[in-house]
Amino acid sequence: MITVTSNDVRVLARSRDHEPVLAVVGGEVRVIAEAEVGDDDRVVCTQRMLVHELGDEVSDIEAQLFAGRLTALLAE
Repeated sequence: MITVTSNDVRVLARSRDHEPVLAVVGGEVRVIAEAEVGDDDRVVCTQRMLVHELGDEVSDIEAQLFAGRLTALLAE
């Protein structure tokens, strides 16, 4: 099972990449630029979606809860 951590969410929130996304790449969760997403990769969340859901500042508890939601989505 692939798990999204609160640290993954914080890294996405702070990323300065052009249009960063949280993606499953080779079985691992990584923050990469959207342009780098390959055919076999799976985008879990975009930075735009994260900001829309949580705002510009993400607290530790928000990051934990959001990571849990994303992990549940991956399990479906």
